[in-house]
Amino acid sequence: MLALSIPASPLVNEDVLEPSVENEVEHALAVAPSNEVARAAAAVAAPAYAPPLAELGATGAVTRTALAVKLVSEQRADGRWLAGTNDVTAAAAGALMWCLR
Repeated sequence: MLALSIPASPLVNEDVLEPSVENEVEHALAVAPSNEVARAAAAVAAPAYAPPLAELGATGAVTRTALAVKLVSEQRADGRWLAGTNDVTAAAAGALMWCLR
């Protein structure tokens, strides 16, 4: 009887971005420097593209949603991403584009 009263919730696929996360990713790409986004788009177009997770401080087992949330939250006010003192804006933009696929 208890099983009938608890509605079943659908499983969430962490490799498909929810609309709110997708919107944040698109905004992050819109405020990033356009030359870096263009470089990232060229890299993502390669058939064997994989985001440089180590360069972005992420582990190999990260989902697209987790990576997108991490990168959006780490974007600076000027639209860039830094890893220490290294500018990793093109890598982050490419990873966000990959998350949108």
